[in-house]
Amino acid sequence: SQATNSKVAVGGRLATILSLDCLKAPIPTSPAMLFCCDKGSDSNTDQYTITSAHVFDKVGYEEGDQQATQGAGYGADNPVLQEESLEVRLKQAFKLSFPFESVDIAKHDFEKDKVILKAEGIDNARKVAQLLKEDATLCVRVLGYTGPGGMNDGPRLLRLALERTRALRAVLSSEGCANKVAAKGLGHVDGKGPRCEIELCTAEEADNLEAEALELERRAKDALNPAKQPTPPGPRTFEVSGVRSGKDSYGLLFDCQDDHLPVIKTIRAGGIIDAWNCTAPAETRVDVGMALAAVEGKTLLSKEMVTKLNTLGSWTMTLKVPKETTVTLRREGTPLGLDVQQGGDLGSALLVKGSSGQATDAGIKPRDRIVEVNGKTGTPDELLKLLMAAEKEVVLKVHSFNLA
Repeated sequence: SQATNSKVAVGGRLATILSLDCLKAPIPTSPAMLFCCDKGSDSNTDQYTITSAHVFDKVGYEEGDQQATQGAGYGADNPVLQEESLEVRLKQAFKLSFPFESVDIAKHDFEKDKVILKAEGIDNARKVAQLLKEDATLCVRVLGYTGPGGMNDGPRLLRLALERTRALRAVLSSEGCANKVAAKGLGHVDGKGPRCEIELCTAEEADNLEAEALELERRAKDALNPAKQPTPPGPRTFEVSGVRSGKDSYGLLFDCQDDHLPVIKTIRAGGIIDAWNCTAPAETRVDVGMALAAVEGKTLLSKEMVTKLNTLGSWTMTLKVPKETTVTLRREGTPLGLDVQQGGDLGSALLVKGSSGQATDAGIKPRDRIVEVNGKTGTPDELLKLLMAAEKEVVLKVHSFNLA
């Protein structure tokens, strides 16, 4: 206990040698230190030279100790010091922090801007590298997480997390670490904040994870460049399914003006559907304006479907993609021919109750949704004001699910 926080070197002197009987005393908490000493040729000296020193992670007993030590006078209570393994030391090192400089995700240019690992992270990465160099056959995976972003930031957060894991891997490599290291970014998936986690894995797991990371990166890039991956035209339906825990949120807000067809008006960042969009191909990405056509294959009233969806662990939703058209109507002494529902401030579009005249001729039908008026979006009340304020002509963007 007197040597706590002291440095002991091989070749130093021990002032006191404890008798073997002291080993029967209560064992202190880990870690422990074992010294191997040599008294030398002078039997009269009370000085002992330390020939080696060993640090142990664990103090305990092993089977067979009683029989093996009774003849030496240790007795059944003889403690055995078990040396700390590389795996244990690695797991301890993996608990270290690898912080990065924060970035403005909305302004981050993935082609020009670099992620910066802080000094603390570099030092801790070097410690991990030194341990990994003891066994080059070990494989590890680096998983990257970010904090929350804004709406529809999922693909950008995923790419940021991937860049950080690759930067951490680069530090390990620069320190002479020749181990197989797989890096994968997951973006924002929980409330634990931005971080990089390192874990041991098999070579096969590392290869699979690296392949997954490349595919996620490709899809994230596609999502950030929608012109390259246009969503197929509607109306059409597709299914989305998964498993959620009670605390997971879909991150969806619905417009339930139509009693039989709830329409997605918001997709929140960090939700189940935002995460789905980061990896899904273009034809199955969920977007604002799509309708929830069924839950578990069943069609219910709008609010009933939303309620049922929120009670499910394993879930399947059928989504319907609207057909989008642009229609121009003229006021010049002619009625627009539109009868719309007063939706207040809760909806995301003007719901058409009926049409006649030029509106019918333009293809507008009951239950169609007017989502833009003269290039502007808003609540139903705001869209209605824009519609009434138009003097000569009005340009409408209309979503149709062919329901009438």
